[in-house]
Amino acid sequence: MQKTTKVIVTIVAVVLFFILSAVVTGVRSDAGHSTPGFLGIILAVALIGALRAIWKKSDNNEDNTTLQK
Repeated sequence: MQKTTKVIVTIVAVVLFFILSAVVTGVRSDAGHSTPGFLGIILAVALIGALRAIWKKSDNNEDNTTLQK
């Protein structure tokens, strides 16, 4: 992936994390809780995993994709 694509996908992932976190916090606050709880932890770990997968360095040359071969 190109660097600009990685930046755009990273921004989308972070925005999606904030939206889902707000939804989880809102639903739990309606139920009387004050923290996101276990679902918040799952969302945070999922964000970390997604960001690591996006920015992972590939072993082969990024310019040579399978479509170009």
